Amino acid sequence: MNPTLASAGGEPETKEYVRELAATRPEMVLCLAARRYLEPGDRIWIYFATPVKEIAALTVVAAVPKEEPGDARYPWKVSTVLNAKATGALYDRPVPLAALANQHPQGVIRAKPADVPLLEAHAELLREPGQRGPAGAERGRHGRLSP
Repeated sequence: MNPTLASAGGEPETKEYVRELAATRPEMVLCLAARRYLEPGDRIWIYFATPVKEIAALTVVAAVPKEEPGDARYPWKVSTVLNAKATGALYDRPVPLAALANQHPQGVIRAKPADVPLLEAHAELLREPGQRGPAGAERGRHGRLSP
């Protein structure tokens, strides 16, 4: 998100605003320029482009994306729910761009495997010893992890 360009109800989508939304109105619809193969339970790590390049929020896909003709720039919409606990933790300890193996997260559909443990640790989504996925997760279709 670029808070200077993105807005929700007239408010810039800053880290502070998204953290507040996670606590008060966690349901959000994200607009996508292209179809993304997302499934319920998939995680979307929210990258803020300014004033500091960092990942500071987490939302979880609630339904598969749907095409809504009429918006030529962002014809795909996906319903998500902000994870209040993880977003609060990421707000307190955001993941700076410099710490990521992927230095260009804006257009990426999947987090690099090397980045997932760091992201989960900052979001306080800790794994149990010997567990391959996040706590309470099962491996779903396409090898994705679903909570």
